Amino acid sequence: MEKQEKKRFKLPFHIVKRLDMPKKQYWIIKGIGFLVAFLLAGILCNILSPGSFGSFYQNMAFGVYNPRDPKEIFDFIETAGLLILVAFALAPAFKMKFWNIGAEGQISIACLVTAGITYFMADGKNDALVIFLCLFASILAGIIWAVIPAIFKAFFNTNETLFTLMMNYVATALISVCIALWITNGSQSFPYLNYGGLPKIFGIKYLFSIIIIVVVVALMIVYLKKTKHGYELSVVGASVNTARYVGINVKKVIIRTMVLSGALSGLVGFLLVAGHHHSLTATLADGRGFTGVLIAWLGQFQPGQMIMYGFLVAFFQRGSTKAASYAAISKTEFSAIVTGMFFLIVIATEFFVSYHFLIEEDSKLKVFVENVKTKYNNFMYGSNEVNVFRENIIKCKNYVKSNSIYMDQNDFDTYLDVLVILKAPSDEEVNKNIINERKKALKEKNLSGDELKEAKAIIKEMELSLKWKNYVNKKTKATKRVLAKIYKKEVARNGGSK
Repeated sequence: MEKQEKKRFKLPFHIVKRLDMPKKQYWIIKGIGFLVAFLLAGILCNILSPGSFGSFYQNMAFGVYNPRDPKEIFDFIETAGLLILVAFALAPAFKMKFWNIGAEGQISIACLVTAGITYFMADGKNDALVIFLCLFASILAGIIWAVIPAIFKAFFNTNETLFTLMMNYVATALISVCIALWITNGSQSFPYLNYGGLPKIFGIKYLFSIIIIVVVVALMIVYLKKTKHGYELSVVGASVNTARYVGINVKKVIIRTMVLSGALSGLVGFLLVAGHHHSLTATLADGRGFTGVLIAWLGQFQPGQMIMYGFLVAFFQRGSTKAASYAAISKTEFSAIVTGMFFLIVIATEFFVSYHFLIEEDSKLKVFVENVKTKYNNFMYGSNEVNVFRENIIKCKNYVKSNSIYMDQNDFDTYLDVLVILKAPSDEEVNKNIINERKKALKEKNLSGDELKEAKAIIKEMELSLKWKNYVNKKTKATKRVLAKIYKKEVARNGGSK
């Protein structure tokens, strides 16, 4: 006897990549992630300090605003601002797919230079000169630390991730060596710098730093969105070969971008020493370089989202520290756990943004997919693959962008009327009335056996076809709305159609 073939275990669902997602649904998923992280932080605090769940959220709010010290809100804004500045330092490199993981080292080396100049030169008499010298030197140090791996990447195609990561350890080691050499009293602890710090404005500490951060972030938004250099980043990131073909000097773009990235990281190091801590340790950067990587990535390198995530992370960091102090929990460890949990949950929401579950019940999914492939999946470009749906939409967008100047509103409306993103059955072929009539007729007929099974299968297929038609109509309407926005924007930019 032939051995019976073992049945393979099958999950009752399929994980399917989303072709697109409405912005509203995207932010609902993200919002649920934020709320879950917030709830779990309170539960964790209650586990470590029983009975603290109710007061946890009130105490967390003190990390942003404390009625006893209203000026503390500037501390929170500066904390968020430094994280946002790091994210903006990394975003240009990430957009061109240069994976700069070295912001931690670039910040640290700038901290070392700022502290060193202040320690040996500041005497309270020429603070303005020392501050400007520190600013210049810290930015230059950040640039040098960033350009070294950029040159090796541009000319020798080295792995920038490993290179920049190793530079972090070199910077940390240099700080430890310098502290040991400079501080000869045996304490191996860098003293508090009484001079060479940024001045208070209206008696408010950190306001000077906040103003610098706001100005720089605003300039970076303009740079990324409105300049030729910002456009070149996207082209190089999309395809190095295409960038070379259109005349972009890829090596120049890589080095130029890393100069900018290093300069901004150096500025962060300057603000940490001259504006906040007024001292130096090997861990002064405190993971900001790596946190900035997560903020830039979660924000999809979009200015608005990076700013939002920067404030959220600062809220969780400072809020959890305040809550831990009130609940008599170790502040450092608890803050790190809560912040890490926030990142973990928000990153997990990316899965639900990119994928969704389809339940397979009585092989309905299989019937549906086969139905789509055989009857209703002939795209306007002649493809029979569901996976190229997004490519077809991109082609439509590019067509509208390149031809909008030659189409008036009537031409464009005609284009939308005849546009077919996906083919679907017509109302004459399938609709609710036809399906209900079939079901009614099936009840009236006295069928049994194979005939009944075949009749039910036909009705199921029609129901799936109706689902497909509704899906296609929904996607087509959404695509046409997007194309209309693109057309309107392009016509406005070109001053009308010809």
